[in-house]
Amino acid sequence: MSPAQPFVLAHGASWILPDGRVIKVPGFHSSWIATHSSIAPGATNTAEFVAKTGWVSAVLHEAGYLELIVRSRDDERMKNCLWSVLSTNLLILQKVVIMVLGTSGCFIMEKESISSKEVFMKALAEAPLDPDKS
Repeated sequence: MSPAQPFVLAHGASWILPDGRVIKVPGFHSSWIATHSSIAPGATNTAEFVAKTGWVSAVLHEAGYLELIVRSRDDERMKNCLWSVLSTNLLILQKVVIMVLGTSGCFIMEKESISSKEVFMKALAEAPLDPDKS
């Protein structure tokens, strides 16, 4: 069996590590977290796990709809990880929704926004997100 290609997603839930490893989740992230509690002690949900590990939560739906949860959009390593995920999977993506911890709302990118690294980085930096007030 050959190792999985970095940043390549399959339909359903996955974790994406900053180095490109993708861990396919059989079922829901929350169930996986419960059975892998030693990775991020105390994390009980996806947001807490992302906050503690810096991993990206990904759910690839049918028709190329991708949902991502990230710890930060300012960290250079994270920005490069996101670009690698999107550019690697560009042929199957139609719409990407990115939720950033500590902010309210999310931003949506159509395929055109991920046509080049420069366009993506600009969209990522300029997307309006308000700090979470809770």
